[in-house]
Amino acid sequence: MDQPNVEAPTTAQSDARVEPGSQVETDRARENVLLTTGEMARLSNSTLRTVRFYEEEGILRPARRTDGGHRLFERTELDRLMLVTDLRMAGLSLDDIKAILDVKRAAASGSAAAESAVKVLGVRITELKEKLTVLNRLRDDLEETSRIVAGCMACTNEVSTPDTCGQCSVMTQHPSLPRSVRVLWSISHCAHHATTTTAPAGEKQADAEQA
Repeated sequence: MDQPNVEAPTTAQSDARVEPGSQVETDRARENVLLTTGEMARLSNSTLRTVRFYEEEGILRPARRTDGGHRLFERTELDRLMLVTDLRMAGLSLDDIKAILDVKRAAASGSAAAESAVKVLGVRITELKEKLTVLNRLRDDLEETSRIVAGCMACTNEVSTPDTCGQCSVMTQHPSLPRSVRVLWSISHCAHHATTTTAPAGEKQADAEQA
């Protein structure tokens, strides 16, 4: 028995279902660029818990939910998440971040928003510069400490360690020791200085008399 001849829908018929420029096409295109919670977390090197936390705090706003209840976010929310993450790592509190994000929304005009933004951001820039100074100093100190104590990896002296480390050549070969070495290796700055500096004869005599 011959099967009935069923024609495939023509291109025109298919296009009629979703017309170019229609709201349906716009919604489909928009949905294709929306990000799930998991994608937001992955692209920002965050966690699902972090994304959900910021949503609960009103910092992130999902564009809509799928039929299954999954949140979908605009790409602009990813930029927002990454900025907030950086601000948090820089030490800003959640309230400080919210104040920055709400600068434009809280202003009565564009000029007022700009003035408020310059003022608020100026304070944060000053704080960040001060933190950078401290962080750079600490980085240099720790890097120098790491290089110096690496010389102790071959140490097998279980008798003098750790009380006489300040007299070891690994330490005394340096005119001065970074703060981290002195603290971590319990080395007095004065004691180290004494092992690397020869006092004048007059000072030695004075010390002997005081003794």
